[in-house]
Amino acid sequence: MDSTPAARRRRRRRVAEENRKRAPRACDRCKARKSKCIESSPGICQRCEAGQLSCRFDRDRLSPRQSQSPMPAGDATITAVAASSQTGATPQENISIESHQTEGILWPRFLTRLREAFSLDPISGPEEQDMVNLQANITRPNNPSLAEQVRLKKIVDSFPPRSIAEFLVHVCIRRGTDVFFYFDQAQLIHEIEQFYTNQTCPLRFDPSFICLALTIFALGSHWTPLERPGHSRIDEHDPGRLFFEQAKVLVPDIIELPGLRSIQVCLILGVYLMPQNAVGSSYVYTGMALRKALAFDLHQDSDDQAMDAREREVRRRLWWSIYSLERCSTIKLNRPRSVAHEIITVPLPTVMPEFDDSQKFNNVLLQIAFARLISILDRVADWESTVTNDSGRADTSSLENQLREWKDSLPGDFDLETIPPQDSRYRAVFHIWLNYYYAWIVMGKMSLITLVRMTLRRHLGDNPEPCNIDAKAEKLSKSCAKASKKLLQLFEDLNQTGYTTRFSFTDFQGCSIATIVTLIAGILDRDPGYERRVRFGLDFLRRMATGNPNAQVGVRFVEALRSISNEAWSKLSRSRQPLANVTDEGLQSSAYNEWAEWLSNREQSQNYNNNEAIGEGALGADQNIQVPPGADAEFWSTGSEVMEWSSRTDAVLEPLMSRLPVPQLQAGEQLDPFETYRLSTTYNDDQPFLMGLTGFDVLDFAGYPPDMAP
Repeated sequence: MDSTPAARRRRRRRVAEENRKRAPRACDRCKARKSKCIESSPGICQRCEAGQLSCRFDRDRLSPRQSQSPMPAGDATITAVAASSQTGATPQENISIESHQTEGILWPRFLTRLREAFSLDPISGPEEQDMVNLQANITRPNNPSLAEQVRLKKIVDSFPPRSIAEFLVHVCIRRGTDVFFYFDQAQLIHEIEQFYTNQTCPLRFDPSFICLALTIFALGSHWTPLERPGHSRIDEHDPGRLFFEQAKVLVPDIIELPGLRSIQVCLILGVYLMPQNAVGSSYVYTGMALRKALAFDLHQDSDDQAMDAREREVRRRLWWSIYSLERCSTIKLNRPRSVAHEIITVPLPTVMPEFDDSQKFNNVLLQIAFARLISILDRVADWESTVTNDSGRADTSSLENQLREWKDSLPGDFDLETIPPQDSRYRAVFHIWLNYYYAWIVMGKMSLITLVRMTLRRHLGDNPEPCNIDAKAEKLSKSCAKASKKLLQLFEDLNQTGYTTRFSFTDFQGCSIATIVTLIAGILDRDPGYERRVRFGLDFLRRMATGNPNAQVGVRFVEALRSISNEAWSKLSRSRQPLANVTDEGLQSSAYNEWAEWLSNREQSQNYNNNEAIGEGALGADQNIQVPPGADAEFWSTGSEVMEWSSRTDAVLEPLMSRLPVPQLQAGEQLDPFETYRLSTTYNDDQPFLMGLTGFDVLDFAGYPPDMAP
């Protein structure tokens, strides 16, 4: 039987705690790595504090019932930071920038595996522990300067009231999330609540959280028109501009900070800026988000045992949202790809009920469908760039089958006809189908253009020999034209819902390229619904371009192509009729074509003059946008205020077109070659944006050699 002194001897430590090489207790991360854990302050260890990671000890573990709460990670982080702040340290020193992040240092895990490979004890040696301590001293974040603290406090003091902040977060989640994943919605809502209810909350001193909140407010403000009551007035300026300007000030302070929040800031800023400058500021911010995601290893499937399933899923969803948006934008803007698909090892997002049920807008199925579609679209774009060789031609059937299989795999509730227009999923599903038809257009665009050129060369050129059109190329060209019809039908359905909103790059570019393909296909053949589709496409583009000078010039590009299409169609129709057998019917057909061409030019000139008047009103300080008179007013029955939008006045982002005059044409008048040259060179700064905005960049007319055959 053990005596009491003997029991005390067994409980007594042989080595004092301050001299022990292993901590009396370790946090989850250090325990999983079998690393030395030094608790620098209550509730957080030295390694986690250095890496700005969430730190959890055994005694801090939640009960099984509590662990099912939607906010375990966020609560643990806030609790740990609050506890550490009681020791006298400044809040900035102990802020955990993001609970959903993992350690970016790979060498401790590598050294452990190296020891195991050499059949050694996996316990870290003193040299490795010294490296950990040295790393902690090197990577510990510096305290912000006094100027940074003053700037941050000034921005925090200018935050909107809590009710407005919660409304903007709600709109951003409901309307602006679309097919992407920006943040853990439950955690963000919880943090916003903590920010406003607790004046000593560490989040109030965290520049990354404040900047993220501002970007969410800006993006939410962009979509507020869809939430307004029917008779309330909407301002003509961008309501999110105020928040964007404040967030932009903080970007230099957070760009080098580790953690997911700085990545999320760049992503949301890229989305917010896309309507005004997709090829400029938006492209840069999205690229920054991608680079930071790569630096944070989001593209790799982590085997970190200390990372829970929720954290893994957040990383997956954020990566695929950034990658899919960046890849889709580079394809549509005809820009080089930034990342090779082969380096990506992280799997696609998965359905996770315990996580998804806590989200206000559960769009995980949309995320998965969009990521899969963009992967196919990426392969389609690769095939299109090498279509002139035989191996590329052989891959077409595989790509077509992949697109059809993707379509067949969609859930049944992805049918727009079954989704109420006011539902958050409506526009997200709309964009899913938009990009599906866009993929078919990309696949067949070169076949269509080549077919049109060869036909015109035969009938209007010096080559009377019949053109040999490959059956596969002809099939692809028909698929391209059919996809453009389907795409325009999507926009007609969207217009009928009345839920059109401010200028959208995705919507404008999709409608533009569908109209362009319709015009090109119309050179060879025009069915009874051709004129109606073209008229609708141009009218919808004019509507979306209201108040946006760059978009207005983009509409002129499409209108110019309409004139070219009408001229080519008229000449081709006349050349197809034998000169020796010109009947009254032929003369009547020729007269009709001449009348149709004159009418199109007349409508184009009249619409342009009307738009000029509307544009001047939109740019004026006290003028309002008016709905075009007559039939157009009936056509746009949803009201002009739905799409009101004025150009931004920022000196950096202001389009060049808003400062320079555009030559006005009279009815039937055309720019002479010198004027055309002057126009293109004068507005050269905006040409990349205009070409990408309208879809001309994707069609790449200039890239096809004259003698190219499909």
